Amino acid sequence: MQYTIRNIFALLFVMFLMSYSSIIYAEYTTYPAETWLEVSPEDVGMDSQLLKLAAEYIGGNGCVIRHGRIVCHWGKYNKRSDAASAAKPVYAHFLFNAIEKGLIKSVDEQVSIIESKLNELNPDLEYKDRNITWRHLANQTSCYGVSEMPGTAFDYNDFQMSLFIDNLFLKVYKTNYKSIDSSLLHPVLTDAISCEDNPTFLSFGINNRPGRLAISPRDFARFGCLYLHDGVWEGKQLISSGFTKMIKSNPLSNDIPRTKAIKADMIAEQRSIGSTKIPDDQCDHAGSYSWCWWVNGIDRNGSRNWKDAPLDTFAALGHGGKVSLFIIPSLDIIVSWNESKINGNESQNTAIKLLKDSVVDIESASNAIIVNKTNKRWFARRNGLPFFMCGPGDPEGFLYRGTLNSDGTRTGDQMEIINKLKGTGANCIYIMAIRSHGGDGDATQNPFIDNNPNKGLNDAALSQWETWLSEMDRNNIVIYFFIYDDNSRVWDNRRNKKISDAETKFIAALVNRFKHHQNLVWCIAEEYEEVFTEDQIKSIASIIRQNDAHHPIAVHQLNGLDFGGLAGDPNINQFAVQYNAKTAEELHYGILKIWDSAKGRYNINLSEAADFKSGMRLRKMIWSCAMAGAYSMVLGMDIANTKIEDLEYCGHLVRFMENTDFYNMAPNDKLAENPDDYVLASDDNFIIYSPKQSAAVGLNKIKPGFYDLIWYDCITGRWIIEPNREVSESAASWKKPTNLGDETALYVKKRS
Repeated sequence: MQYTIRNIFALLFVMFLMSYSSIIYAEYTTYPAETWLEVSPEDVGMDSQLLKLAAEYIGGNGCVIRHGRIVCHWGKYNKRSDAASAAKPVYAHFLFNAIEKGLIKSVDEQVSIIESKLNELNPDLEYKDRNITWRHLANQTSCYGVSEMPGTAFDYNDFQMSLFIDNLFLKVYKTNYKSIDSSLLHPVLTDAISCEDNPTFLSFGINNRPGRLAISPRDFARFGCLYLHDGVWEGKQLISSGFTKMIKSNPLSNDIPRTKAIKADMIAEQRSIGSTKIPDDQCDHAGSYSWCWWVNGIDRNGSRNWKDAPLDTFAALGHGGKVSLFIIPSLDIIVSWNESKINGNESQNTAIKLLKDSVVDIESASNAIIVNKTNKRWFARRNGLPFFMCGPGDPEGFLYRGTLNSDGTRTGDQMEIINKLKGTGANCIYIMAIRSHGGDGDATQNPFIDNNPNKGLNDAALSQWETWLSEMDRNNIVIYFFIYDDNSRVWDNRRNKKISDAETKFIAALVNRFKHHQNLVWCIAEEYEEVFTEDQIKSIASIIRQNDAHHPIAVHQLNGLDFGGLAGDPNINQFAVQYNAKTAEELHYGILKIWDSAKGRYNINLSEAADFKSGMRLRKMIWSCAMAGAYSMVLGMDIANTKIEDLEYCGHLVRFMENTDFYNMAPNDKLAENPDDYVLASDDNFIIYSPKQSAAVGLNKIKPGFYDLIWYDCITGRWIIEPNREVSESAASWKKPTNLGDETALYVKKRS
């Protein structure tokens, strides 16, 4: 009898596996084994026919990876061929690895230390090439072979790329091209990620441009998998996450011009790895070139690099995209191809759009802002990516700027405001649906037909709003959507506990019209106490939640640091604070009181942050908020009249925070070695913000181990990575890199 029962259970288990294979596939394996596991597109939430269209458009040989599995492949996807310029991120990987091993001190070390011939070049140009650094080479700003000073212009140049890899491989690693595969490429990289098709740095042999990479699409996808997972492979940190995050978030500024291509001397008999044109000047950086990778940045004309791709897309590109490795973290997708029909940005964009459209489980893959499921103190993206917010807390009248037209639409500068904001990294706009009926706007500033609530919502006005909000959403600019301005009183029964049927219908219609946007936070009312009771606010929050199950709901309070009776409401997720302080220090300690009062029940947003001014004061105020556990929206930052650099300071803060695990941390300034520094801390990782000039920063309590030091210049957004630093005592202090500014942040990350 016992034997029979055992067999019955075994049979039932097998039947369960066969019947629910799609459930098993939902427990995704994120790394390939020695060979890739192949599954159907439907097993990982993709449409087979749409994916086939994408593959046919791309052509050549390729494969698509989702959730660590091959879901589609075409042509000879195991065929090794020349990667052309798509190899450059692999070169950057070996630069980072050399720094990890202590072979190079930092990316800002001068290359002339090992290539002395640079010291004698171009005396008529002040021996400019002496100052070329590894940073310059990896970002194509060395200006080697052209007349500009290093770091002052972009020159996509195959002579400087040869200078880069020859010095890196032959002098830093002390290998040679005859043995480079067996001595360097395979043991350091491709063996560690279990490549199957024998990649080589001798694409055309030892006598024809050695150093060029030949790799198959499926092996290149493994390299993409390593960078998708921030340098971790099967639990082992192969490269510091600081480097992998830096390449995704540090594109060249549009302030850096393209070279004028005026010839300058190079080292005698300088070879090229590709082009032989002198001077060599192949393309502009389009605000999207970052450490040999291409990201989805904004060019000088305000255009997105790949307009239809998710914003976190990054890629290795060769021959205009004929060879490509695209990585889309928000969709957990890697696609790799060679010998394709792709050529140029437009066809690259079309290919990625087709790929994106093939994802049918968009709900789970979306980047919608939600409450962090494990920590209500912070918001997150639904796909698990971190979210931080800092930017304008104006203009309140955004939706009503310009001349009112007869149909209720506006002729205003709304799109110009959005275009100015996008690309700076500042990521929010303060929007109000109703500013009339006692609010700060005139009688026309509401979305009703003929501005009469009894006539219902004006579809023409709402359709125009949709145009603006869609452009914000496409660019990850948060629609911070107030329903009511302070003191707006549309319905007469406001002081009753119950919200009227007419008001309920209005709120539901507004929410359902715009809830499809990903970058959205609802805020019920500004300075709510002027009109609403707590019970009414709770009722409105319930109405919003009944019609939108996902997006956060906030309430803006007139004053005070305590959220009162709204703190425990299950539908209210954010305390939108109005709090003014004379100094950054006073602001920081005030928000710490709010953090303590919150007790982990809700998020904090200093949504009307007054007197932040500009420049240094602005920077210190927004960082003081962040280091006390709050987002911030700056009152008076109306975008139209705001300096670009002030918007970029907000963007620098967002970029830094979203490349850390701040969402697992809490303020703990007592850990700071310097009394002026602020600290966010978890058990193993730390963020230290140092607002004043100091030689070093430190912690008076830290566990022994190995840490990556990820330095950040709060003024310029410049990253410096010091990987694998050992901490042997219970306290530690680190000297600031000399080429960082006075205001710095340091992410201290314990290595896996």
